[in-house]
Amino acid sequence: MSDQPEKKTPILEAAGTATLPERPEPFVVRDRFERAPGVVFATIWSEFKARFYGRTEAPAGEIKIQKYKLLSISPDGPIIAELGGESKAETTAAAAFSLLRLQGKGQAGILQTNGYANIFYVKDLKDVLCAVRIGWDGDGWVVDAIPVKDPLAWNGKHEIFCPVHTP
Repeated sequence: MSDQPEKKTPILEAAGTATLPERPEPFVVRDRFERAPGVVFATIWSEFKARFYGRTEAPAGEIKIQKYKLLSISPDGPIIAELGGESKAETTAAAAFSLLRLQGKGQAGILQTNGYANIFYVKDLKDVLCAVRIGWDGDGWVVDAIPVKDPLAWNGKHEIFCPVHTP
């Protein structure tokens, strides 16, 4: 028996960053996801609408977003733990939309457009942390929301996005 603590195998690998500009105006989720010139949506699932369409996010300064490749199958709990907990993993619908807008028609960029999900952890209208799943299906962006307490496990093809926190 060893006195060494067991090393955990990482489930995330840093894979790039994006800097999002300051947003001086409030972000009204319904307005942006319903009327987004230059962004093609194939489906916005009813769960996302129910959880986020009444939400308005406050203006925000410039933020840096880190992308991670998911290295193995995992539910949200271990992913969030590896990111440093809910407060470190949490981002905004505005940040997710800012990246969507850069690739509105599925062109290449930081978001993957290969049918696998880009996952953002965002609090809904009831302050429940959800995995907002955004993926390109060939006809447009598909958007959904799943509470992180759901036992769903993501496969190793999905990518996770969260803010970069400076010490």
